[in-house]
Amino acid sequence: MSTLDYLNFLADTPRVDAFRRAIETTVSPGQLVLDLGTGIGTYALFAARAGARVLAVESDPVIDIARGLAADNGLAAQITFLHGRTERLEPPEPADVLVFEDFAPHLYHPETAKVLLDVRDRWLKPGASSIPRAIRVMAAPVCCPETYAAVTPWPDDEVYGLDIQRLSHELLNRLHSASWSREVLLAEPAEVARVDPLALDSLGLDIEACWRVTKPGEVHGLGLWIDLDLADGVLYSNAPAGRSSGWSQQLLPLVEPLGVQAGEEVRGRIATLGASPRDPEWWRWWVSAGAGEREGNTFRGIPLSLTRLCEARLDRRPRLTPRGHIRRGALDLMDGRRTIREIARELLARFPELGSEAEGYRLMARQLDAAHAELAPEPRDTSPEVRSG
Repeated sequence: MSTLDYLNFLADTPRVDAFRRAIETTVSPGQLVLDLGTGIGTYALFAARAGARVLAVESDPVIDIARGLAADNGLAAQITFLHGRTERLEPPEPADVLVFEDFAPHLYHPETAKVLLDVRDRWLKPGASSIPRAIRVMAAPVCCPETYAAVTPWPDDEVYGLDIQRLSHELLNRLHSASWSREVLLAEPAEVARVDPLALDSLGLDIEACWRVTKPGEVHGLGLWIDLDLADGVLYSNAPAGRSSGWSQQLLPLVEPLGVQAGEEVRGRIATLGASPRDPEWWRWWVSAGAGEREGNTFRGIPLSLTRLCEARLDRRPRLTPRGHIRRGALDLMDGRRTIREIARELLARFPELGSEAEGYRLMARQLDAAHAELAPEPRDTSPEVRSG
Protein backbone atom coordinates (compact mmCIF):
# COMPACT_ATOMS: atom_id res chain seq x y z
CA MET A 1 0.00 0.00 0.00
CA SER A 2 1.03 3.61 -0.47
CA THR A 3 1.64 6.08 2.33
CA LEU A 4 -1.54 7.84 1.23
CA ASP A 5 -3.50 4.61 1.86
CA TYR A 6 -2.23 4.55 5.44
CA LEU A 7 -3.16 8.20 5.83
CA ASN A 8 -6.70 7.37 4.70
CA PHE A 9 -6.89 4.56 7.24
CA LEU A 10 -5.71 6.95 9.95
CA ALA A 11 -8.40 9.44 8.90
CA ASP A 12 -11.16 6.88 9.54
CA THR A 13 -11.85 8.40 12.96
CA PRO A 14 -14.68 6.10 14.15
CA ARG A 15 -12.62 2.96 13.53
CA VAL A 16 -9.33 4.26 14.92
CA ASP A 17 -11.04 5.77 17.97
CA ALA A 18 -12.90 2.51 18.66
CA PHE A 19 -9.63 0.55 18.61
CA ARG A 20 -8.00 3.22 20.80
CA ARG A 21 -10.74 2.87 23.43
CA ALA A 22 -10.57 -0.93 23.24
CA ILE A 23 -6.79 -0.90 23.74
CA GLU A 24 -7.10 1.46 26.71
CA THR A 25 -9.82 -0.79 28.18
CA THR A 26 -8.03 -4.10 27.63
CA VAL A 27 -4.30 -3.43 28.04
CA SER A 28 -2.68 -3.20 31.47
CA PRO A 29 0.72 -1.64 32.24
CA GLY A 30 3.54 -4.15 31.88
CA GLN A 31 1.69 -6.46 29.52
CA LEU A 32 3.16 -7.48 26.18
CA VAL A 33 0.99 -6.58 23.19
CA LEU A 34 1.40 -8.06 19.70
CA ASP A 35 0.29 -5.53 17.06
CA LEU A 36 -0.01 -7.70 13.97
CA GLY A 37 0.23 -5.68 10.77
CA THR A 38 1.17 -2.50 12.60
CA GLY A 39 1.25 -0.29 9.47
CA ILE A 40 2.31 3.17 10.62
CA GLY A 41 2.17 1.95 14.23
CA THR A 42 -0.99 3.74 15.42
CA TYR A 43 -2.26 0.92 17.65
CA ALA A 44 1.25 0.10 18.85
CA LEU A 45 1.57 3.73 20.00
CA PHE A 46 -1.79 3.52 21.79
CA ALA A 47 -0.70 0.32 23.58
CA ALA A 48 2.68 1.78 24.55
CA ARG A 49 0.97 4.91 25.83
CA ALA A 50 -1.22 2.64 27.98
CA GLY A 51 1.96 1.30 29.63
CA ALA A 52 2.45 -1.91 27.65
CA ARG A 53 5.48 -3.28 25.88
CA VAL A 54 4.73 -3.90 22.23
CA LEU A 55 5.86 -6.23 19.46
CA ALA A 56 4.91 -4.40 16.25
CA VAL A 57 5.08 -6.68 13.19
CA GLU A 58 4.81 -5.39 9.63
CA SER A 59 5.98 -6.78 6.28
CA ASP A 60 5.59 -3.47 4.40
CA PRO A 61 8.47 -0.94 4.25
CA VAL A 62 6.11 1.52 5.97
CA ILE A 63 7.48 0.04 9.20
CA ASP A 64 10.31 2.57 8.91
CA ILE A 65 7.76 5.37 9.23
CA ALA A 66 6.30 3.60 12.26
CA ARG A 67 9.74 3.48 13.88
CA GLY A 68 10.15 7.19 13.33
CA LEU A 69 6.71 7.99 14.74
CA ALA A 70 7.48 5.93 17.85
CA ALA A 71 10.65 7.95 18.41
CA ASP A 72 8.86 11.25 17.69
CA ASN A 73 6.27 10.41 20.37
CA GLY A 74 8.79 9.30 23.00
CA LEU A 75 7.60 5.66 22.90
CA ALA A 76 10.43 3.97 21.00
CA ALA A 77 11.85 2.25 24.11
CA GLN A 78 8.58 0.35 24.63
CA ILE A 79 8.12 -0.91 21.06
CA THR A 80 10.10 -3.61 19.27
CA PHE A 81 9.54 -3.43 15.51
CA LEU A 82 9.84 -6.69 13.57
CA HIS A 83 9.98 -6.46 9.78
CA GLY A 84 8.47 -9.51 8.06
CA ARG A 85 5.59 -11.96 8.25
CA THR A 86 4.82 -13.58 11.59
CA GLU A 87 4.96 -17.10 10.17
CA ARG A 88 8.54 -16.48 9.03
CA LEU A 89 9.72 -14.78 12.23
CA GLU A 90 10.56 -16.15 15.65
CA PRO A 91 8.66 -14.45 18.48
CA PRO A 92 11.00 -12.94 21.11
CA GLU A 93 8.49 -13.92 23.81
CA PRO A 94 4.77 -14.76 23.96
CA ALA A 95 2.34 -11.86 24.19
CA ASP A 96 -0.63 -11.23 26.48
CA VAL A 97 -2.80 -9.36 23.98
CA LEU A 98 -3.21 -9.53 20.20
CA VAL A 99 -4.33 -6.49 18.21
CA PHE A 100 -5.31 -7.35 14.64
CA GLU A 101 -7.67 -5.56 12.28
CA ASP A 102 -6.96 -6.94 8.81
CA PHE A 103 -10.42 -8.48 8.52
CA ALA A 104 -12.60 -6.46 6.15
CA PRO A 105 -12.98 -7.40 3.42
CA HIS A 106 -10.52 -10.29 3.81
CA LEU A 107 -12.03 -12.18 6.76
CA TYR A 108 -12.53 -15.26 4.59
CA HIS A 109 -9.25 -14.99 2.72
CA PRO A 110 -7.41 -18.34 3.13
CA GLU A 111 -4.34 -16.57 4.51
CA THR A 112 -6.29 -15.06 7.42
CA ALA A 113 -6.86 -18.32 9.27
CA LYS A 114 -3.30 -19.52 8.60
CA VAL A 115 -1.79 -16.35 10.03
CA LEU A 116 -4.02 -16.24 13.10
CA LEU A 117 -3.57 -19.92 13.88
CA ASP A 118 0.21 -19.52 13.72
CA VAL A 119 -0.02 -16.44 15.95
CA ARG A 120 -2.17 -18.29 18.48
CA ASP A 121 0.17 -21.28 18.62
CA ARG A 122 3.55 -19.49 18.63
CA TRP A 123 3.14 -15.84 19.54
CA LEU A 124 0.60 -15.73 22.37
CA LYS A 125 0.46 -16.94 25.95
CA PRO A 126 -2.23 -19.48 26.88
CA GLY A 127 -5.37 -17.55 27.74
CA ALA A 128 -4.26 -14.43 25.83
CA SER A 129 -6.93 -11.94 24.81
CA SER A 130 -7.51 -10.35 21.41
CA ILE A 131 -8.79 -7.08 20.02
CA PRO A 132 -11.34 -7.68 18.57
CA ARG A 133 -12.54 -10.51 20.74
CA ALA A 134 -15.40 -11.50 18.41
CA ILE A 135 -16.47 -10.83 14.83
CA ARG A 136 -20.05 -10.93 13.59
CA VAL A 137 -20.60 -11.41 9.88
CA MET A 138 -23.75 -9.59 8.74
CA ALA A 139 -25.74 -9.86 5.51
CA ALA A 140 -28.84 -8.35 3.92
CA PRO A 141 -30.45 -8.07 0.49
CA VAL A 142 -29.53 -4.73 -1.06
CA CYS A 143 -30.92 -2.44 -3.73
CA CYS A 144 -27.85 -0.61 -5.05
CA PRO A 145 -28.43 0.53 -8.64
CA GLU A 146 -25.29 2.68 -8.81
CA THR A 147 -22.98 -0.12 -7.62
CA TYR A 148 -24.69 -2.62 -9.89
CA ALA A 149 -24.49 -0.27 -12.87
CA ALA A 150 -20.73 0.05 -12.35
CA VAL A 151 -20.46 -3.73 -12.78
CA THR A 152 -23.00 -3.93 -15.63
CA PRO A 153 -22.74 -0.59 -17.50
CA TRP A 154 -24.26 -2.20 -20.62
CA PRO A 155 -27.20 -4.32 -19.44
CA ASP A 156 -27.86 -5.70 -22.94
CA ASP A 157 -24.31 -7.14 -23.00
CA GLU A 158 -23.47 -5.29 -26.19
CA VAL A 159 -21.28 -2.23 -26.69
CA TYR A 160 -19.82 -0.73 -29.86
CA GLY A 161 -21.66 -3.49 -31.70
CA LEU A 162 -19.69 -6.17 -29.81
CA ASP A 163 -21.05 -9.03 -27.71
CA ILE A 164 -19.48 -8.70 -24.23
CA GLN A 165 -21.66 -11.25 -22.42
CA ARG A 166 -18.60 -13.29 -21.44
CA LEU A 167 -17.08 -10.27 -19.64
CA SER A 168 -20.35 -9.41 -17.89
CA HIS A 169 -20.77 -13.01 -16.76
CA GLU A 170 -17.32 -12.98 -15.20
CA LEU A 171 -17.91 -9.69 -13.38
CA LEU A 172 -21.25 -10.86 -11.97
CA ASN A 173 -19.57 -13.88 -10.43
CA ARG A 174 -17.18 -11.85 -8.28
CA LEU A 175 -17.38 -10.01 -4.97
CA HIS A 176 -17.28 -6.23 -5.34
CA SER A 177 -16.37 -3.61 -2.75
CA ALA A 178 -18.86 -0.84 -2.06
CA SER A 179 -19.47 2.08 0.27
CA TRP A 180 -23.22 2.35 0.85
CA SER A 181 -25.68 4.32 2.93
CA ARG A 182 -28.29 2.47 4.97
CA GLU A 183 -30.88 3.24 2.28
CA VAL A 184 -29.62 0.31 0.18
CA LEU A 185 -30.94 -2.22 2.72
CA LEU A 186 -34.20 -3.91 1.69
CA ALA A 187 -34.49 -5.72 5.02
CA GLU A 188 -32.99 -5.77 8.47
CA PRO A 189 -29.56 -7.45 8.41
CA ALA A 190 -29.06 -10.96 9.74
CA GLU A 191 -26.05 -12.34 11.55
CA VAL A 192 -24.74 -15.17 9.39
CA ALA A 193 -21.60 -16.10 11.34
CA ARG A 194 -19.74 -15.34 14.56
CA VAL A 195 -15.97 -15.78 14.65
CA ASP A 196 -13.47 -15.89 17.50
CA PRO A 197 -10.13 -14.61 16.10
CA LEU A 198 -8.19 -16.99 18.38
CA ALA A 199 -10.26 -20.09 17.56
CA LEU A 200 -10.24 -20.19 13.78
CA ASP A 201 -10.17 -23.97 13.49
CA SER A 202 -12.84 -23.58 10.84
CA LEU A 203 -13.16 -20.39 8.85
CA GLY A 204 -15.57 -21.79 6.30
CA LEU A 205 -19.07 -20.44 5.88
CA ASP A 206 -22.20 -22.29 4.80
CA ILE A 207 -25.39 -20.68 6.02
CA GLU A 208 -28.97 -20.07 5.01
CA ALA A 209 -30.84 -16.92 5.96
CA CYS A 210 -34.27 -15.41 5.46
CA TRP A 211 -35.19 -11.72 5.34
CA ARG A 212 -38.56 -9.96 5.32
CA VAL A 213 -38.51 -7.07 2.83
CA THR A 214 -39.38 -3.69 4.39
CA LYS A 215 -39.77 -1.67 1.18
CA PRO A 216 -40.26 -2.33 -2.52
CA GLY A 217 -37.27 -2.39 -4.84
CA GLU A 218 -34.91 -4.58 -6.82
CA VAL A 219 -32.55 -7.02 -5.16
CA HIS A 220 -29.19 -6.46 -6.86
CA GLY A 221 -27.41 -8.87 -4.57
CA LEU A 222 -26.51 -9.64 -0.98
CA GLY A 223 -24.54 -7.10 1.03
CA LEU A 224 -21.94 -8.40 3.44
CA TRP A 225 -20.00 -6.67 6.24
CA ILE A 226 -18.64 -7.27 9.73
CA ASP A 227 -19.35 -5.99 13.22
CA LEU A 228 -16.51 -6.13 15.74
CA ASP A 229 -16.83 -6.69 19.49
CA LEU A 230 -13.60 -4.96 20.48
CA ALA A 231 -13.89 -4.81 24.29
CA ASP A 232 -16.46 -4.27 27.03
CA GLY A 233 -18.74 -1.53 25.74
CA VAL A 234 -16.65 -0.93 22.61
CA LEU A 235 -18.15 -1.98 19.28
CA TYR A 236 -17.32 -1.09 15.71
CA SER A 237 -19.21 -1.86 12.52
CA ASN A 238 -18.49 -1.26 8.86
CA ALA A 239 -22.22 -1.56 8.08
CA PRO A 240 -23.65 0.76 5.42
CA ALA A 241 -23.60 4.19 7.04
CA GLY A 242 -23.16 6.70 4.23
CA ARG A 243 -19.50 7.34 4.85
CA SER A 244 -16.26 6.20 3.32
CA SER A 245 -13.80 4.32 5.50
CA GLY A 246 -10.72 2.17 5.24
CA TRP A 247 -13.08 -0.78 5.13
CA SER A 248 -15.90 -1.38 2.69
CA GLN A 249 -18.97 -3.53 2.35
CA GLN A 250 -19.05 -6.40 -0.14
CA LEU A 251 -21.63 -7.05 -2.85
CA LEU A 252 -22.43 -10.61 -3.89
CA PRO A 253 -24.23 -9.63 -7.12
CA LEU A 254 -27.11 -11.33 -8.91
CA VAL A 255 -26.79 -12.08 -12.62
CA GLU A 256 -30.19 -10.37 -12.94
CA PRO A 257 -31.96 -8.27 -10.29
CA LEU A 258 -35.08 -9.64 -8.59
CA GLY A 259 -38.07 -7.34 -8.01
CA VAL A 260 -39.60 -7.48 -4.52
CA GLN A 261 -42.47 -5.86 -2.63
CA ALA A 262 -42.71 -4.90 1.04
CA GLY A 263 -43.61 -7.92 3.14
CA GLU A 264 -42.14 -10.46 0.71
CA GLU A 265 -39.59 -12.99 1.83
CA VAL A 266 -36.07 -13.20 0.45
CA ARG A 267 -34.13 -16.38 1.05
CA GLY A 268 -30.41 -16.73 0.62
CA ARG A 269 -27.53 -19.12 1.11
CA ILE A 270 -23.86 -18.16 1.29
CA ALA A 271 -21.05 -20.71 1.24
CA THR A 272 -17.28 -20.64 0.95
CA LEU A 273 -15.52 -23.39 -0.95
CA GLY A 274 -11.94 -24.63 -0.79
CA ALA A 275 -9.57 -27.45 -0.04
CA SER A 276 -10.81 -27.55 3.57
CA PRO A 277 -13.13 -25.55 5.86
CA ARG A 278 -10.03 -23.68 7.02
CA ASP A 279 -8.96 -22.66 3.52
CA PRO A 280 -11.86 -20.92 1.75
CA GLU A 281 -10.89 -19.97 -1.79
CA TRP A 282 -14.20 -19.33 -3.53
CA TRP A 283 -17.67 -18.07 -2.74
CA ARG A 284 -21.05 -19.38 -3.84
CA TRP A 285 -24.40 -17.76 -3.20
CA TRP A 286 -28.07 -18.37 -3.98
CA VAL A 287 -30.93 -15.88 -3.66
CA SER A 288 -34.65 -16.49 -4.19
CA ALA A 289 -37.56 -14.06 -4.03
CA GLY A 290 -41.08 -14.74 -5.30
CA ALA A 291 -40.79 -17.05 -8.30
CA GLY A 292 -37.24 -15.96 -9.13
CA GLU A 293 -33.95 -17.56 -8.16
CA ARG A 294 -30.35 -16.53 -8.86
CA GLU A 295 -26.96 -18.13 -8.23
CA GLY A 296 -23.39 -16.80 -8.23
CA ASN A 297 -20.02 -18.51 -7.92
CA THR A 298 -16.63 -16.81 -7.85
CA PHE A 299 -15.00 -19.84 -9.47
CA ARG A 300 -16.91 -18.87 -12.60
CA GLY A 301 -15.36 -15.41 -12.31
CA ILE A 302 -11.86 -16.79 -12.86
CA PRO A 303 -10.78 -16.51 -16.50
CA LEU A 304 -9.69 -20.04 -17.42
CA SER A 305 -8.89 -21.83 -20.64
CA LEU A 306 -8.41 -25.50 -21.41
CA THR A 307 -4.71 -24.78 -22.01
CA ARG A 308 -4.28 -23.24 -18.55
CA LEU A 309 -6.15 -26.10 -16.90
CA CYS A 310 -3.94 -28.63 -18.67
CA GLU A 311 -0.85 -26.77 -17.46
CA ALA A 312 -2.02 -27.36 -13.88
CA ARG A 313 -2.24 -31.15 -14.23
CA LEU A 314 -0.27 -32.94 -11.53
CA ASP A 315 1.48 -35.18 -14.07
CA ARG A 316 2.72 -32.25 -16.16
CA ARG A 317 6.51 -31.80 -16.34
CA PRO A 318 7.14 -28.05 -16.35
CA ARG A 319 10.28 -26.40 -17.65
CA LEU A 320 11.94 -23.14 -16.75
CA THR A 321 11.26 -20.34 -19.20
CA PRO A 322 14.23 -18.33 -20.56
CA ARG A 323 13.38 -15.67 -17.98
CA GLY A 324 13.27 -18.36 -15.31
CA HIS A 325 16.83 -19.43 -16.15
CA ILE A 326 17.99 -15.84 -15.66
CA ARG A 327 16.18 -15.55 -12.32
CA ARG A 328 17.68 -18.84 -11.16
CA GLY A 329 21.09 -17.54 -12.18
CA ALA A 330 20.52 -14.42 -10.09
CA LEU A 331 19.52 -16.50 -7.06
CA ASP A 332 22.59 -18.72 -7.43
CA LEU A 333 24.84 -15.65 -7.50
CA MET A 334 23.31 -14.25 -4.29
CA ASP A 335 25.80 -16.18 -2.17
CA GLY A 336 26.69 -13.51 0.37
CA ARG A 337 30.07 -12.84 -1.24
CA ARG A 338 29.27 -10.93 -4.42
CA THR A 339 28.04 -7.36 -4.46
CA ILE A 340 24.91 -6.34 -6.39
CA ARG A 341 27.13 -4.67 -8.98
CA GLU A 342 29.16 -7.85 -9.44
CA ILE A 343 26.02 -9.95 -9.74
CA ALA A 344 24.51 -7.63 -12.36
CA ARG A 345 27.71 -7.74 -14.43
CA GLU A 346 27.94 -11.53 -14.16
CA LEU A 347 24.29 -11.88 -15.19
CA LEU A 348 24.93 -9.80 -18.31
CA ALA A 349 27.98 -11.93 -19.13
CA ARG A 350 26.01 -15.18 -18.74
CA PHE A 351 22.81 -13.94 -20.33
CA PRO A 352 23.56 -11.34 -23.03
CA GLU A 353 19.83 -11.26 -23.84
CA LEU A 354 19.41 -9.08 -20.74
CA GLY A 355 20.64 -6.27 -22.97
CA SER A 356 22.30 -4.09 -20.36
CA GLU A 357 23.80 -4.05 -16.91
CA ALA A 358 20.94 -1.76 -15.86
CA GLU A 359 18.47 -4.55 -16.62
CA GLY A 360 20.52 -6.76 -14.31
CA TYR A 361 20.10 -4.19 -11.54
CA ARG A 362 16.34 -4.13 -12.12
CA LEU A 363 16.17 -7.91 -11.98
CA MET A 364 18.13 -7.92 -8.72
CA ALA A 365 15.84 -5.28 -7.24
CA ARG A 366 12.79 -7.43 -8.01
CA GLN A 367 14.41 -10.51 -6.49
CA LEU A 368 15.38 -8.62 -3.35
CA ASP A 369 11.89 -7.17 -3.00
CA ALA A 370 10.36 -10.64 -3.33
CA ALA A 371 12.71 -12.06 -0.71
CA HIS A 372 12.57 -9.12 1.70
CA ALA A 373 9.62 -10.36 3.74
CA GLU A 374 11.42 -13.66 4.37
CA LEU A 375 14.56 -12.08 5.78
CA ALA A 376 15.11 -12.21 9.52
CA PRO A 377 14.79 -8.85 11.27
CA GLU A 378 17.94 -6.90 11.93
CA PRO A 379 19.36 -7.12 15.45
CA ARG A 380 17.61 -4.70 17.73
CA ASP A 381 19.45 -1.58 18.78
CA THR A 382 17.74 0.13 21.69
CA SER A 383 19.20 3.57 20.99
CA PRO A 384 16.41 5.99 19.95
CA GLU A 385 18.50 7.34 17.10
CA VAL A 386 18.77 3.94 15.44
CA ARG A 387 15.20 2.84 16.25
CA SER A 388 13.81 5.96 14.64
CA GLY A 389 14.67 4.46 11.23
